[in-house]
Amino acid sequence: MKNMKMKLLDYTLMGLLAGMAAAQAQAQEATSPAPASPQLDCTGDACTSDEGLLFKLRTRSYDVPVTEGTNERSGSQVLQPDRRVSIGLLEPGKAVVQGKFSLDLPNGGAIWATEDPALGQPELSVSAPGMVAFDGSTITQPVQFYLRSNYPDFAQRYELAIFRSSDVDLIAPIATVPMDVAAVSRVEWDGALPAGQRFRAGDELVYVLRAYDAEGRFDETQPRTLQLVRPEEAERGAQMLRDSTQRTLGTSLSTQQALDQSLVDSVFSSNGLRQQNIPIYGSRVRVQGRNLPEGQQLTINGESYPVDLERKFVAEYLVPVGQHAYKVEVGDGYAGTLDVDVTGRYFFAVALADVTVSQNKVAGSSAAFANDVRYGDDVISDGRLAFYGKGKFKGKYLVTAQADTTERDIERLFDGFTQADPQDVFRRLDPDLYYPVYGDDSTTYRDVDTMGRFYLRMDWDKNQALWGNFSTGLTGTEFAQYQRSLYGAALNWRTSATTRWGDPGTELRVFASEAQTAPGRSEFIGTGGSLYYLRHTDLLPGSDVVTLEVTDRTTGRVENRIVLQRGADYEIDELQGRILLTRPLAQITRENSPTLTRDAPLDGLEQRLAVDYEWVPSNFDADEMTAGLRGKHWFGNHLAVGATYVDENRAGQDYSLVGADVTLQAGKGTYLKLEHTKTESTGTPVFFSDNGGFTFTHINPITGPRKGTATAVEARANFRELGWTASDWSAGAWWRDVEAGYSTGSRDFGQDIVEYGAEMLGQVTSAFGLYARYSQAERGAETLTQAQVTGEWRINDLSTLSAELRRVDEQRLSGNAIGTLGALKYAQRFGTSLEMWGIAQLTLDDDGGQYEDNNAFTLGGKYLFGNLSTVGAEVTTGDRGDSAQVNAEYRLDTDHTVYGSYTFSTDSTEYDALFNPNRQTGWTLGQRWRISDQTTMFNESQFLKAPNESGLAHTYGMDFFPAQGWRMGFTLSDGELTNSQGGEVDRRAVSVSGGRTSPDTDWQSKLEWRKDSGFEQREQWVTTHRLTHKINESWRIAARLNYSDTEDEIDPTAGARFIEGNAGFAYRPWNSQRWNLFGRYTYLYDLATLGQLGGAQYDQKSQILSLEGVYRLDHHWEFAAKLAQREGEVRFGRGTGNWADSSTTFAAGQVRYELRQQWHGLAEYRWLDVKDGGTRQGWLLGVDRDINRNFRIGAGYNFTDFSDNLTNFDYDHKGWFVNLTGQY
Repeated sequence: MKNMKMKLLDYTLMGLLAGMAAAQAQAQEATSPAPASPQLDCTGDACTSDEGLLFKLRTRSYDVPVTEGTNERSGSQVLQPDRRVSIGLLEPGKAVVQGKFSLDLPNGGAIWATEDPALGQPELSVSAPGMVAFDGSTITQPVQFYLRSNYPDFAQRYELAIFRSSDVDLIAPIATVPMDVAAVSRVEWDGALPAGQRFRAGDELVYVLRAYDAEGRFDETQPRTLQLVRPEEAERGAQMLRDSTQRTLGTSLSTQQALDQSLVDSVFSSNGLRQQNIPIYGSRVRVQGRNLPEGQQLTINGESYPVDLERKFVAEYLVPVGQHAYKVEVGDGYAGTLDVDVTGRYFFAVALADVTVSQNKVAGSSAAFANDVRYGDDVISDGRLAFYGKGKFKGKYLVTAQADTTERDIERLFDGFTQADPQDVFRRLDPDLYYPVYGDDSTTYRDVDTMGRFYLRMDWDKNQALWGNFSTGLTGTEFAQYQRSLYGAALNWRTSATTRWGDPGTELRVFASEAQTAPGRSEFIGTGGSLYYLRHTDLLPGSDVVTLEVTDRTTGRVENRIVLQRGADYEIDELQGRILLTRPLAQITRENSPTLTRDAPLDGLEQRLAVDYEWVPSNFDADEMTAGLRGKHWFGNHLAVGATYVDENRAGQDYSLVGADVTLQAGKGTYLKLEHTKTESTGTPVFFSDNGGFTFTHINPITGPRKGTATAVEARANFRELGWTASDWSAGAWWRDVEAGYSTGSRDFGQDIVEYGAEMLGQVTSAFGLYARYSQAERGAETLTQAQVTGEWRINDLSTLSAELRRVDEQRLSGNAIGTLGALKYAQRFGTSLEMWGIAQLTLDDDGGQYEDNNAFTLGGKYLFGNLSTVGAEVTTGDRGDSAQVNAEYRLDTDHTVYGSYTFSTDSTEYDALFNPNRQTGWTLGQRWRISDQTTMFNESQFLKAPNESGLAHTYGMDFFPAQGWRMGFTLSDGELTNSQGGEVDRRAVSVSGGRTSPDTDWQSKLEWRKDSGFEQREQWVTTHRLTHKINESWRIAARLNYSDTEDEIDPTAGARFIEGNAGFAYRPWNSQRWNLFGRYTYLYDLATLGQLGGAQYDQKSQILSLEGVYRLDHHWEFAAKLAQREGEVRFGRGTGNWADSSTTFAAGQVRYELRQQWHGLAEYRWLDVKDGGTRQGWLLGVDRDINRNFRIGAGYNFTDFSDNLTNFDYDHKGWFVNLTGQY
């Protein structure tokens, strides 16, 4: 009874808020005027046209009459004072609108502005053509640059700097171009190149944009490139860009118009900020519009903005407190001004207080409450306090707070108020919490992130203090990294003052938590599919960090990390521990090492999927404390000192991390970094799987006490920056010493590691470049030493000659080998389109036969066309095998390339990467090739190679776009590999996908099949489906289905299966608020893999059906009904055995009657049927009175013979109750 009252009150509050949102939406829609010559039909209190209802007049004569003593027989003149319309928000809230926030367009469209107190992310980007015409000495025509920013009010000047690509640290610009400070700006660079520097066709230039404020602080964009090409090649590329743009837009354009359109699309497509230091305060103003006239140019304050195919647009501005005017022009026929007064003040709050005092009249079994002392009283008092608030002060400080005691005994209302509640993991499973669709196009999101009952966050400048869920975020060093998601207190603070290099003068990160979860890490290689089972289940929602790690094959060192975005790249089921990628995963690498020689016919970098997360162990001790800090301070511009500290009190073995680092910086590319870190115990257990999570290998040691240190020294010098040379020369050196006991989540090898080396890169002359490198890596008892010298001589604009000498010293447990390799490469361009090259690699010294010969000869060619598009081929034959590659690349614009590639290898050697024995290495060269506007084909070749493991996988696929909004595609994969046990595995995979996106429909489907035969015999089916559809303005439907079935033909008990799906509908008539109907159906089935912890020894399934509706007959009567059924089954046999089932059906009907203005009557009937438990039913009667607008008191009697808590079926709880409710 108490829970039902609480839920009814919650639903009432949600209904009030939804009604306010709907009323605002209707008011907004009503601002659009009728056509010039409308056909109106006005009868009674409404007016309609050919497009439907225009408006309906509703008075408040019945709700709040002014007259007294009148009745239905009173005359018109007597009742006249009641015939009125009141517009506004009643006290205690107050809304004041200042300025003109909307404009009506002549064609029926609208443009309006809104103010959001949450600033959002600053954005700054710049674009330029991907290539410019160069005649051998000068750039033949000016180069256009477009700029976009959403915070021009905080910038004093913009500066565009252009560099040579060989200037890797961007030290000496060849040109500096000022740009106008505006939200959208355009400038032309005359293309003047500095005298005394030689440029050639094919050279690349790099450009960055800086924004400076009045204090000299600056923001900077990511470096972008443009290439110097011959004029005829530039013209051909411009023509292809025009043709592509015309096909996309469906209209005729000139070459210049197509270029402008491409640059505008590019600058609006992403945020290019790399470094952001300028303080931002005030509010975010959004200017948006719909139904704009087709083919008309839109400008705001004289700056052009793009309009999408649905004739909508949105522009964002971060602005300070004060008056702001936005002059809007649409084509040549309309102009208007939006006046927005940004006050910098904002406050929104919702609060609820509920107290229920009830008679403790209990019958039946007392086992359910035997340990609850409050049931020894004759009267029970329960209560709940909840609020949410968001406020902004002085245009700078944004405070967000939320608290919810949940319903509990009043005496224990605040017990454990600041403690985390692990049950938050299961809240999303509540079938009464959310329906799939609410019928009003609204979006539901959680503004607070907390495992506990209390949340508080304050944001100002670039700082944040909070109590709630947070990410530790201790980064910035190589070894002292600590990344977890915890609940507690955290502070992230930095000074607004920066160094000459753009780093904050001081930054501090502090946190403390009573950890409720344990860290976990799972690593995978691609299976050709998109489903991956994690090692653990019961993950903390929002704690997942999914990363693609690019690793050096030789040393196993991670060279680059790419963090995937949840929702765009993958989705995760935290409870079951499953990840579904958007596309099938194969090992994708690119050969970017500056070396000519190869250790194998195919050589490059490996890519691995790594997932870090928090999970909930069944026997976890949550009474332990975790705390940490990271601080760094710059003493002037040249010396910085940092420190990191982490202390985890664990039930088993405590973990600690202590580190210190020093940075000496003489210039942008000249510095010395020293770091020393010490750890005790194991940071995070790391598990690796090569079959998608069916089996795991623990790859870091955890037995016995562990402690160790890690020390790193890195130095780099840019000689040109130091003034030592006039040309581009730089050098670097490094040394790392890691003990076997050292452990963090991402670095734990379990053996001693020492790495050191040095390298130098520079231009001897404008035509000759030199690269030299020496490195040694010691891991355990094995050592790899390498030394190389590479030179490149540009004979002329068309010819290049390169040479390399490389020595390899391998000291293995199986024997030592020293080899010396030499390589010579000659590349020749024929005209502007064709380039061919040949490489000869010879083994100059094989250490008396100990080093396996590695002679190889390569012949390749590339055909260049259009805007940097290519078709190429390369063939290699040698002592260690043969390989062939064919590839094509078509660049649609400077940022978007579709491509295709095929690679083949017959590598038959036993060569392997020396220092990565647990890795199945390999790589895939894959590119896509756009055949037409509707079809994209791609094929990939994945070469797999590891110690005692090898294989070759081929992938072929196609993406098809038959019409606007439609997409279809498929991928075929076939591969063979030998696993570490020596077994041969043949792996085949097929993936088919399709989808449709339109204003009314969003549909995505994917079907995958995978078959492993040979040593491993496993078959897997995976399918995913998503659908949301608007049938009309009154009906919405939504559905979701994930299905996977994996059968192990060798061990039937090692299979896995899951089905999760739901479907729902919402009916909310657009022209009436009388009806509200919602429904949903949910089906869940789960059988985990044997490799997962938790849930692997049984399988379970359940079905939930829920229907709910409200009908308001008039201003007196309201009827509501709900029907819900839940069926569950479980068996303890992993796919075998008898099911034990249960079923519960619940139905309720409610009638509310407005007795008078302040009196409300309630009658409710409940019916409960439990399989093998009988049927129970009863009534609840109550009456409420509104004391004022914020307070209500009610009383009634519960005649029901079952408890409101549907988990307890064996006792009755009935009697009188009194309910007090306050809301704000």
